[in-house]
Amino acid sequence: MKTDIRRLGTSAQGIPVYSFRYIWGGPLFVGTMAQDLLAIRPEAVIETASGYYMVDYDKLDIAMISLPEDASPLTAEAAMALAKRAARIRSRGFVQPAM
Repeated sequence: MKTDIRRLGTSAQGIPVYSFRYIWGGPLFVGTMAQDLLAIRPEAVIETASGYYMVDYDKLDIAMISLPEDASPLTAEAAMALAKRAARIRSRGFVQPAM
């Protein structure tokens, strides 16, 4: 389901963090792989009716984020920092007001 997969590092909870694109196209994402979590955090994995795995990011210390197209020079450390910050914002219940 994913392509252009690049390992960025590991979160404080030991979660492997990657950048990737979905095979159908679209932006670059930062997140983790459900297959990795099956071994270390199976409670954060959901199996869909079609047999695919999904990540329940509410149970992790990172959030899946999409990066703008011009973010290609972004370092692995910067991308991981954004995913961690997004998780902290999510855990505080922050909702961005509509513009």
